[in-house]
Amino acid sequence: MKPIAEIEEDLANKVSPILGFKPSSKFKRGPIGVLIYFVCGVIALMTILRSGVF
Repeated sequence: MKPIAEIEEDLANKVSPILGFKPSSKFKRGPIGVLIYFVCGVIALMTILRSGVF
């Protein structure tokens, strides 16, 4: 099984041509990354609430 850092590096290399830049750990832990994680969390929570899981 691959370590998480290696998986992240592989994914960053794959999305680099699409985004136009290579996302790094600094990007994910910066303000933009935190905002993206928050928005994704809210969307996931709303989806779970609508489906009746909670």
